[in-house]
Amino acid sequence: MTKYYLAFIFILGLAACTKTETNVVPNNVPPPDHTIDSSTIVIYLNKTYINMLGRKPVGVEQTSAMTALRAHNFSVADRKAFVQTMFAKPEYNRTLLVNAENLYLNNTDSVDIANQIYLFNYLLSQPQPPAYVAALTYEVHRLDTLQNALSWLNAGIIDYRVMLRTVVNNYLYDEINMGTQNFVTSTFQNFLLRYPTASELTNGENMVNSTTAELFLVVGQSKPDYINIFFASDDYIQGQVQLMFQNYLFRKPTSAEFAYYANIYKSTNDFKQLQLAIFSLDEYAGL
Repeated sequence: MTKYYLAFIFILGLAACTKTETNVVPNNVPPPDHTIDSSTIVIYLNKTYINMLGRKPVGVEQTSAMTALRAHNFSVADRKAFVQTMFAKPEYNRTLLVNAENLYLNNTDSVDIANQIYLFNYLLSQPQPPAYVAALTYEVHRLDTLQNALSWLNAGIIDYRVMLRTVVNNYLYDEINMGTQNFVTSTFQNFLLRYPTASELTNGENMVNSTTAELFLVVGQSKPDYINIFFASDDYIQGQVQLMFQNYLFRKPTSAEFAYYANIYKSTNDFKQLQLAIFSLDEYAGL
């Protein structure tokens, strides 16, 4: 009995020592792992088109985007590549401007702007006191700048931040937010999502009224100074991060997220990079 037992152990030992070889086929790429549900990708695709271009994808846009997003199982890299294609589409800049005009100018459109310019030019064609001529000319210039915002965006002459400065620096915005206090308060509420502190409000009013004052540790003494200082501030950048989270993730960012995404915008000075970071997140993608 012992003899058979020893023979059995010897056979087991030989089996344990048997070498297993794995044959590797060169250039053998496994097929994509389509484990992400198609409905998740379709929802992501549609809402990104709507958020960035103001419309849903049509025709070949949807099929080609679905193929690209499935290439590596809906990876972050694929989502980033997809979002970058949105920046080159003609509706992208128009949607940025239209959204800003809807939010901050009570749905003003190009026809409203043109009509206001026509009215001011008509008044300028009539006999006017010199002070009125100067004031009307100033307002026409500001509205002309607003009217040209889209073409300048498309040409790369201005960026998103300068476009927002244009949206708040015109007659129409002043009419909606009449008075210096309302103007200052509106910029804080619209772009920082908070009220100004007492000192910010006082200093902001003084600066807009052409008195030397300090805002965000920068000195200015005019309304253009106030607008430039406001949109150059870290507070503006943080406000944009908060707006992106509020509008697209439906929550407030954590302190760490504030710091991380604000640094993306600040270090690149490119709003597109902030959009790219947010619109490629797993959370935004519904994963």
